[in-house]
Amino acid sequence: MRMRKKKNLQSRMEACRCCWITDPQARKGHWRELFPQAKQIRVEVGCGKGRFTMETAKAEPDILLIAVEKVPDAMVVAMERCRDAGLTNVFFVDGDAASLPDLFEADEVDRLYINFCDPWPRSNQARRRLTHGNFLQIYRKVLKLGGQIHFKTDNDKLFAWSVEEIPQFGFSLSEVTTDLHADGPVGVMTDYEAKFYAEGKNINRCVATMDPWEPSFPATLHELKVRWVDAFAGDVDEAELGRRVLAEGNYLWHLFSWELRECLSGDAAVKALPEEDCFLFYCEYPPEDEPMARAVTSAEAKELIVSKDGDWYLVDKYFTWTYAHTHEEGLGPYFCKR
Repeated sequence: MRMRKKKNLQSRMEACRCCWITDPQARKGHWRELFPQAKQIRVEVGCGKGRFTMETAKAEPDILLIAVEKVPDAMVVAMERCRDAGLTNVFFVDGDAASLPDLFEADEVDRLYINFCDPWPRSNQARRRLTHGNFLQIYRKVLKLGGQIHFKTDNDKLFAWSVEEIPQFGFSLSEVTTDLHADGPVGVMTDYEAKFYAEGKNINRCVATMDPWEPSFPATLHELKVRWVDAFAGDVDEAELGRRVLAEGNYLWHLFSWELRECLSGDAAVKALPEEDCFLFYCEYPPEDEPMARAVTSAEAKELIVSKDGDWYLVDKYFTWTYAHTHEEGLGPYFCKR
């Protein structure tokens, strides 16, 4: 259901400056400075109107809670709740799950809350679910080893799918239940949760703890292509994707040249390339004297940009960013970050 636009939204947002972080990327690695005595830094992905946010921060005054929400009309209600409660250990950021690595350093977050996210019920929408492997690998970029994801949903099918998906990406499950409140209310509830509980609807919940884990790079060209498309073309219209990118004679980088996916190009793409080890791979016309894919260092990747012609791609091990070099003069290179 689309939320009705709030009256005087901007003025109401401005009135919550005490807890509204307007420059979150500048806080990366420095969130604890907002609340130095915090025992943990926790992040709520999609706080909605903030009942859970406010009550969690109130119940645990020794933790720092960062609420990430992409809908301003919902976030302003949450901010007003926390401001009016006089809370000083909770702050709000305009963003979503995909933006977490831009907001937090590696190992900076102790716990993530994912409450009642969109179930995206159709099978071809699976990559949009916040418990999909693509997102789980994003969470791994900011969580500490041993950090946790606390996940709740009223959607039984999403939960059953999630408890199968989550362990495949280096998380151990515990406290798994399909009826959290069977013997009475447990823990802090969201607004949705309180409504569902009053209606007698069961609530599913689990805790996922991050273990040591290294992703395996796809072993075949087909697996590699599927994973790349899954990571970077998840929101693209399927008909357009098939016609412009996947049909015979096309190139993966057509995703960017046809502007089906937002990206950087030219010098901006080169400057955006992260300084980290990654993988080089070929898709359309792999050279006969090189493997389909191989690991390269950050220094090797920079050298490739200067010296290597043809169609080739770079991607990080988690498939959160990619760089595409093309044979066409005036097209590319391209850089895309999930």
